[in-house]
Amino acid sequence: MNTKEITIEKITSELHKAYDIINKHFFNTELPVIAITIQSDARRKLTMGWCTTKEVWGDKEGKIKMYEINLTPEFLDLDFHETMDTLMHEMVHLYNKIKGVQDVSRGGTYHNKHFKNESIKRGFCYKEDKPDKKYGWSFSRLTEDTKKKLNTLGINKEIFSIARRTGDYYVNIEIGNEPEQENEQKKKGNSFKWVCPSCNTTVRSTRLEVHIICGDCEEEFQLDE
Repeated sequence: MNTKEITIEKITSELHKAYDIINKHFFNTELPVIAITIQSDARRKLTMGWCTTKEVWGDKEGKIKMYEINLTPEFLDLDFHETMDTLMHEMVHLYNKIKGVQDVSRGGTYHNKHFKNESIKRGFCYKEDKPDKKYGWSFSRLTEDTKKKLNTLGINKEIFSIARRTGDYYVNIEIGNEPEQENEQKKKGNSFKWVCPSCNTTVRSTRLEVHIICGDCEEEFQLDE
């Protein structure tokens, strides 16, 4: 695809297309129509995506209500399967939400067996046979068979070839320095601190791709910088 043909509008459209295709092939078309957004949040800029715990989109009369799945623009060009991994991870949360299944506990930090079981049904697997002591079954990954199937479903991989570059990204590349985001990640090491924006409860994770919801406030934990 000619890079001049890639626009944010087309990427968003392709994400909706991917959602509908995945909903059909992996969720039996049981998921509702949702809003898919691509936006940054300075408070959680290293989060790859999130799903709202409530229907945050709708009309004034309340006749139309939609959940939102957001993908963070800074990570859109990492890898096609990583993007689909993030999208499908949030779709598992959404599925459990609409079915009335609580798939996180311990203040939203621990992905319980309900998340694990549903993830496996939807094409994920786990490298470990035991849950993480703090985060449970959060660390699911797409199986190779799932990746192969996604490759055949007509989703345009090439559209996910741009991302939002922050700071002096291009300047750093020109002078041979590492982009700011990579430097910040190295400075933080392997431990990341997350804070609930409402009650200020803090947790730590050993990786960035976590999706933690505060059980008391129903707010997503944000990266503490």
